[in-house]
Amino acid sequence: MQLLWPESAAHALALRAAHPGARFVAGGTALQQEWGDRHRAPAGCSLVPLHRLSALQGIELVDGATSLRIGAAMALETVRTHALVREHAPLLAQALAQLGALGVRHLGTLGGNVGWRWGDSTPALLVLDAQAECAHAPGQRLPLAALLAEAELPLIVALHIPLQPGHPPAQTVFEKAAARAAFAPARLRFTLRWSAGQLSHAACAAPDLPARLLVNALAWLQAHPGRRGPAALAGLRQACADDGLPTQQPEDLAHLAARLIAGHCGLLASAIEEVQ
Repeated sequence: MQLLWPESAAHALALRAAHPGARFVAGGTALQQEWGDRHRAPAGCSLVPLHRLSALQGIELVDGATSLRIGAAMALETVRTHALVREHAPLLAQALAQLGALGVRHLGTLGGNVGWRWGDSTPALLVLDAQAECAHAPGQRLPLAALLAEAELPLIVALHIPLQPGHPPAQTVFEKAAARAAFAPARLRFTLRWSAGQLSHAACAAPDLPARLLVNALAWLQAHPGRRGPAALAGLRQACADDGLPTQQPEDLAHLAARLIAGHCGLLASAIEEVQ
């Protein structure tokens, strides 16, 4: 294994370009999932460590306290317990609290979890309208939703969560849904956000299903404000399928997401209504 130590984010990009196949690494917990032996790097592996770069560190309010900047190399547990995150982005702290074991959260980083594309942080960051500060575009902030749709993710330096000073955090929900079985892995990571009393954001991620905003599901809700019960569930399921969620059994994630949205929005029929 070869370690290629960068002096800056720009240098990290240059090192990877000069060594085809080299991978960025910080905590390494997501990268290890790709190795046949998770305790040993593959022969000939070249890694570009990022955890020493100051640009990828720190959690602070910037832009006159209108944005919360979180360095991509910050450990997940550090992010979860940080006072600024708990005050201004409690949804992210809630999502990270359900991510793996404590040891994993002390090693894994926010940038690595986002780079995995379906980590627990990704749907939470999406509904918070997070933007990414990337090494290839210094001085710019790119919408995280657009980056996650790219075939190859750029090197993320930091995540920015826009804030509204003087306003409390919006009402949000984070859930991990799994089959009803002991130690069953999560099938869906799911988040909702309300603005002015109306559902304004929905996002999800699942194993091998990169995080995405459920724009068609929100559009269906806006177009059918009076639907409830089976009609609402059927319409939302089709809208979630249009957002790219699979419908085949046993992993009918479109149906699962539809039930979660309908339940949190009070659209499921009551027991009395179902009998009638």
